[in-house]
Amino acid sequence: MFSALYSSPLLAVDYVYDKTKLTDDEITRLKKLRDRDSEYWKEETYFIKSTPQSPPNIPRLFPKNSFDSFENINNSKEISFYDKEFTEDYLVGFAQGFGVAKRNGETEETVRQYFKECLNTGKHSNDPTCKSYSTDAYNIKSDIFALNTIVKNSHINSEILAVGNYTKLMLSAQHSSTWAEHLYSNAELSLTVQDNSHVIGQTIDLGALILTNSLWEPRWNSNIDYLATENADIRFNTKSESLLVKGNYAGGARFRFAYDLQDKAPETPVLTFEQNITGTSDIIFENPIDNLKSLDGHQIVKVNGTADKNAFRLSGKYRKGIYTLSLQRRPEGFFTKVQERDNIAIYAQQAQAANTLFALRLNDKNSDIFDRTLPRKGLWLRVIDGHSSQWVQGKTAPLEGYRKGVQLGGEVFTWQNESNQFSVGLMGGQAEQRSTFRNPDTDNLTTGNMKGFGAGVYATWHQLQDKQTGAYIDSWVQYQRFRHHINTEDGTERFTSKGITASIEAGYNALLAEHVTGKGTQIRFYLQPQAQLTYLGVNGKFSDSENSQVNLLGPRQLQSRVGVQAKAQFLLNKNIVIQPFAACEHALPQQTVRRGNRRRASSNKQQNRD
Repeated sequence: MFSALYSSPLLAVDYVYDKTKLTDDEITRLKKLRDRDSEYWKEETYFIKSTPQSPPNIPRLFPKNSFDSFENINNSKEISFYDKEFTEDYLVGFAQGFGVAKRNGETEETVRQYFKECLNTGKHSNDPTCKSYSTDAYNIKSDIFALNTIVKNSHINSEILAVGNYTKLMLSAQHSSTWAEHLYSNAELSLTVQDNSHVIGQTIDLGALILTNSLWEPRWNSNIDYLATENADIRFNTKSESLLVKGNYAGGARFRFAYDLQDKAPETPVLTFEQNITGTSDIIFENPIDNLKSLDGHQIVKVNGTADKNAFRLSGKYRKGIYTLSLQRRPEGFFTKVQERDNIAIYAQQAQAANTLFALRLNDKNSDIFDRTLPRKGLWLRVIDGHSSQWVQGKTAPLEGYRKGVQLGGEVFTWQNESNQFSVGLMGGQAEQRSTFRNPDTDNLTTGNMKGFGAGVYATWHQLQDKQTGAYIDSWVQYQRFRHHINTEDGTERFTSKGITASIEAGYNALLAEHVTGKGTQIRFYLQPQAQLTYLGVNGKFSDSENSQVNLLGPRQLQSRVGVQAKAQFLLNKNIVIQPFAACEHALPQQTVRRGNRRRASSNKQQNRD
């Protein structure tokens, strides 16, 4: 084995030629076809010595029977990218100029001799021995040349499938005169592969490839001016393969990857489209992916024009543990994105909701414990209703939550003296929460809902001082149980959570100022600093559909809250009281989800109301 270095405008490729598969002459031929400075690409090889006609001085090259298709070639034998032998006479499948060694009894050697001895010397116009390959000076016919080639129901394994090594000369000839533009119109090499064909090989400056109900496996860095696909597969077998499409592409192919993407440089795309993409194509990774997390950020497709978000989509599910692989549209093209599965976000929000839906503050059940004129016994009702928009670590979109429920309670015991009051009460309630998360990369929708109840006991102590001032301590403990459902595109996860939550809250109601107006209205200003510590013990442990162990909380959690409430009290005539207030607080939530050996937290950036 040895290699030769060849540089194209796209990237440098270290071509490796296997001497166990190729002869020295075949290696030389392949090198020259890949070297645009070789005689296979030069006008000097093909030119016609001056004639009475005006330029151009290069001929049109045709196969002898332009409309004959290549049918049933080697179709009884399965071929592989790794075969030790190429299909006989198809080392180079199709060439617009020289390149095919022999076909249908004709050889490049004899046709090249005709060019050298007849066309290049001008003898074609008057030497009887120089008329065998032409009907006139500008039309040369031989089966080693290809033009509009159709391959049907064939299996062809080539090193170079098609090379348009005459296109540049032909296009330059079109601009040399008006009639030449007509003469050379529609003369670019095109290849149509159809009817369950399987072709392997590199394309070099191919004018057009139309692939229908067939499979193509490129070699090395292939490029095509125009690509059209319908129910077609294009498979890349190693990190050395790439494809450049210069024109617009309308989609419709399945681009398959049969190697480990970790072998590829993350910043190097496999597919490059210079213009616009419409339609939808699939990206398929054929082999199991062991280290999924390491594939984050690999560029698969580069797009220099425009492309819809769904121009390429990842076909199939690629998961490993808690991670899932998706395809992400960026300005530069399409990249792999590895992130934790979408239901992790729902787990995180439901873990938080299970521990906070029935969480209480003193003001939720007692409007003003320091007012001696208010009755001490009776029922209180708390309506739970709100919306939250949370960011879960590792996700690129917010998680929406909607909750509702009721909580009812009342005091069953009260003790009071001149300076203190102590009361005990019972409470219970039911609540539910719905969650929605839409992944912006895959557009997949994950939803969840949970329903449950809570029941417990509370106790409150506070001082009874003049002018409604003094300290307080409020505490409660509850048992809660919830049923959870999480719906993904793959099915529904069901589990139950249960446990204890408890809280202790303390604060002091301080009088800042008071004033009596001329009309007898009494105005007081209060400031109430407060702090609360809540134990979060509602947990759920289960195995999900991927057999991952999910623990909603991991170790038991504590949540702390500190804040201050400012209140103005207006005591009007007839004992009417108006108490506007404002509160400022800071909470430190610790809700986490443990899945396997990973933990995921939900952000406290949310908007809600009760």
